[in-house]
Amino acid sequence: MTPRQHPSEAVLSEYASGALRWSFATVVSAHLGYCPHCRDEVARLEAAGFALLESLPPTAISEGRLANAMAALEGAHLSPGELAPDAERVEFGPERLALGLRVRRARGFAGDELLYLLRLPVGRQTAPHGHQGVEFTTVLEGAYSDDGEIFAPGDFCELDASADHQPQVVSDCDCLCMIASEKPMRMDTLQGRLIQAMTGV
Repeated sequence: MTPRQHPSEAVLSEYASGALRWSFATVVSAHLGYCPHCRDEVARLEAAGFALLESLPPTAISEGRLANAMAALEGAHLSPGELAPDAERVEFGPERLALGLRVRRARGFAGDELLYLLRLPVGRQTAPHGHQGVEFTTVLEGAYSDDGEIFAPGDFCELDASADHQPQVVSDCDCLCMIASEKPMRMDTLQGRLIQAMTGV
């Protein structure tokens, strides 16, 4: 099934240029795994970027600068997951269970930024909530409904701090999503705050 909900042109441009933060780029990468249309668009944007670079006039660099840059690259010790945003290479921590929701947070993130897997059971709604910044979601399994829109495997959703909603699973199986957010959700109810305290999202 080809996804119907896609990242905006601006998001794909940021992804292609390497400007997206790693957590958000990873969620876009998960969408690209389902979507040949967006993969083609990213390839087009990357080709345009390379063509632009090649059109720039050469610039002289000081003696030894290239050698220093190459030495720095050789000395860097990056894990495979740090080399490129790839959803399959993310290391997620243990599952946290809260009132039927299951959450696995990605390891290696400091501060408020989050990357996690959220599994919702059949028929379940999330607690009513809003957001404190940008949130990207790609559906990996199942489907949910949000404000009249259906999000099925591969579909992508981008929300900002203006969003207040309560998505509900509409598939006949659990719904599994990969989510990146700038900050934890803004919970509107006591139940939501309890879920947040138990899962950290």
